[in-house]
Amino acid sequence: MAAKKKNDGSGIQQAAGLIRYFDEESEDSWKITPGQVYFACIFLSGFFYLVNQGVVQAIWNLF
Repeated sequence: MAAKKKNDGSGIQQAAGLIRYFDEESEDSWKITPGQVYFACIFLSGFFYLVNQGVVQAIWNLF
């Protein structure tokens, strides 16, 4: 049988550093509200529904 490695907990220390790094907010970063996420999901699902039904192609053929 292969010898098992002893886990000394270094993974937890590394994760704590990443959490501390990503926890800081930048003033220049984009702020996305939950409402914007809901709007994007509804818009994209409606668009793909219309594409699937052939409505978008019918409109595109008018031009």
